[in-house]
Amino acid sequence: MPVIYYEHARRDQMKVALTFDDGPNPPRTDQVIEILNAKNARGTFFVLGKWAERWPQALERIVRNGHVVGNHSYAHHAHVGDFDRAEAAIGNVIGRPTQFLRAHYFNFFTCTNSPIAMSKSMKIVDADVNPADWNKTAPQAIIDATLNHPRLAGGSVIDLHDSSETDDDALRLSRCVPMIEALPAIIDGLHARGFQLVGLDEMEFVDPLEWTPDERGLYASPEMREIVSRR
Repeated sequence: MPVIYYEHARRDQMKVALTFDDGPNPPRTDQVIEILNAKNARGTFFVLGKWAERWPQALERIVRNGHVVGNHSYAHHAHVGDFDRAEAAIGNVIGRPTQFLRAHYFNFFTCTNSPIAMSKSMKIVDADVNPADWNKTAPQAIIDATLNHPRLAGGSVIDLHDSSETDDDALRLSRCVPMIEALPAIIDGLHARGFQLVGLDEMEFVDPLEWTPDERGLYASPEMREIVSRR
């Protein structure tokens, strides 16, 4: 059975989605929420089940502030599709199922053995703007990689990170600091171009893509294979 996923929503609408992977990660996720709220922007947080269990109050704050929660696996292990376990952990906190799922490392193979991932009620969302913020230490580099991305347009889904899968607390807290420092300028730059920053639940997704394994490997593109090899 193929995996159906989406990279973007309707191009004729000036809506863009800021998405944040690998949290919740207090206090960093709280800082992201404060910036979003101050600048009249909604975000979508693709969270890990293990962090939902560890910091349920941080996950509750995402929901309480009007942002969207998505499923990003339980433990973020490269070839393990533990989305069902993640869904249980997330649901125990927020009291409802998620609507959106992102395959960790954009490895769609991990979806194939998960009833949750493959269910008709779940929309698998990739991204068409990936500034690789996790691999940059200068905020301006993240700003430039986002706002100057060649695919940035109406309907774009931007992939940022408010956390990391690592159990190293110091690294998890420090890695996302450049993104947080860049975020106000990213939002201002998007607003200046006339984009409305919305949650994934406000977007109409189009142009579905179909993933099937091939001889090149499990990942969706050569670019993503390179990203995974560097992490």
